[in-house]
Amino acid sequence: MTPDLNLVGLSQPLRHALQALAVVAAHPGKAQELTGIARRFSLPESALAKSFQSLVRAGVLNSRRGPNGGYRLDRPPKEVTLAEVIEALGGSDRRHGRCLLEERACSAGGTCALHAAAVEADERMRSSLRSLTLADLKLPKKSKK
Repeated sequence: MTPDLNLVGLSQPLRHALQALAVVAAHPGKAQELTGIARRFSLPESALAKSFQSLVRAGVLNSRRGPNGGYRLDRPPKEVTLAEVIEALGGSDRRHGRCLLEERACSAGGTCALHAAAVEADERMRSSLRSLTLADLKLPKKSKK
């Protein structure tokens, strides 16, 4: 049995964009329609469109209107890191600079009991996201109904 994984600090729009990018990365060179991707994962199309527009501006995706239009990667999947995607979409929704244990700014009046461990975990996560690419994303297996 595979354990559940909840990545702390990844916003819902970012998680949705990563799901959608798994489809785009699985078909490099072939334009993917936003409507079909949104429908596949039951994602809000308007929010996904906003994320994809940001990824176009960042040079991760390109888009084309009309017949055979849609979104495709601007570079091979192995050249686009998850850190780049997160940066293009405005980062995580973690309360930036906030203490994990107390309602105050991090380091305001000293560090909390979790500070050193949180800093280390944050750097490990950032390092992992810099080493993972869109080529590492795997489409979920379709469930048999």
